[in-house]
Amino acid sequence: MSLWQQYLDKKATVEGGMYFPRQAAADLGVSEGALMADAPDSVYLGSRIRDLVLKLETLGEVLSVVRNDAAVHEKVGVYEHVTLTARTGLALNVGGLDLRFFLHNWHHAIATTVVIGERTMRSIQFYDEYGMSIEKVFMRDETKLDAWQALIDEFATSGKPEFLPAPEINVTIPEPLSPEREQAFQERWNELKDVHHFGGLLETFKIDRQQSYRHAPAGSTKQVDCSVWEEVLQYVQANNLEIMVFVGNRGLVQIQTGKLHNVVRSHGYLNVLDAKVPEEGFDLHLRDSDIVETWVVRRPISEGYVTCIEGFDKNRQTVVQIFGRREEGNDEMQSWHQLMDGLLAG
Repeated sequence: MSLWQQYLDKKATVEGGMYFPRQAAADLGVSEGALMADAPDSVYLGSRIRDLVLKLETLGEVLSVVRNDAAVHEKVGVYEHVTLTARTGLALNVGGLDLRFFLHNWHHAIATTVVIGERTMRSIQFYDEYGMSIEKVFMRDETKLDAWQALIDEFATSGKPEFLPAPEINVTIPEPLSPEREQAFQERWNELKDVHHFGGLLETFKIDRQQSYRHAPAGSTKQVDCSVWEEVLQYVQANNLEIMVFVGNRGLVQIQTGKLHNVVRSHGYLNVLDAKVPEEGFDLHLRDSDIVETWVVRRPISEGYVTCIEGFDKNRQTVVQIFGRREEGNDEMQSWHQLMDGLLAG
């Protein structure tokens, strides 16, 4: 029996059909990429990732789904204003498909057509070398079917993708900084002018994000209880704040900028269900029970400060980050600043 048929058989036994390929692949002991490649109407699109990504704009309005083990970020928009280098890239569309690419981890693309009842779901899915999903791009505009077919005709590749065995996860906790190194680190922290320079600071001192927050200048960071996520999202909704929600994996970070309208807890997830809100087109599904550390972090920039709340999983990987909306060249919103002040002081 094929992998795909085994998935369908199990899905038919699950109440409401809430059984998705990622979970099915784990249960079957294969990668999600291998499972999707086994679907009868899947077409392997090869590894010309850069060329394919640059043509996704021809599909018009799409739904982009980016996830990690504890968060799913779904955003409606047009795949436009994309600039790519050999290893990185971005789609700078604030309020739309706002993406940050790490292309060296993109290895395979698959086109899928799945019929569910009367619905036909067409998507182009991208996977890393181990078959982990990086992004799924779903068709929404039925008038663009010719463009869909043109992409398949251009990129279709014989055979199926060959994925490597998933590596064993080894979690390494960096050594704490000595008092002398900590002082030097704090001085460099206080000299930050751009939040994008933070990664270089971590590399210089050979520590990860969590370790850096423990060594940060007094008052700059605070570890808070992981139950705070629902409180923060409810506060943002009730006070009509504009925020930026970052969710990513090793290949892509997707950013939503906007307000929250429908914060709901359901089926073990903390959800934002704003897909049908025209100005948002956004859903978030956060399994906050899988967040084992939560930090509030305030870093200096040339215009003042930028503050976020960030959650980590058991493997010391970032699950989600939330910032107050900030225009380039401006300090963060006072209302967000006050919310974060309360958490930093609590």
